[in-house]
Amino acid sequence: MVKAEKCTSCGVPLLGKGTSAFKCPQCGENIVGRCSQCREQSVKYTCGKCGFTGP
Repeated sequence: MVKAEKCTSCGVPLLGKGTSAFKCPQCGENIVGRCSQCREQSVKYTCGKCGFTGP
């Protein structure tokens, strides 16, 4: 299971339902965290390692 402490987009702690964490789809090394609000609103995130930007 992949873990992240905060949302990559907005920085809020990842607590509760609807949050997710996954490896960057491009480099597969950095962990991307997403809070439920940013996921629902398709707020963009950027990988801190390779610069990949996703919805």
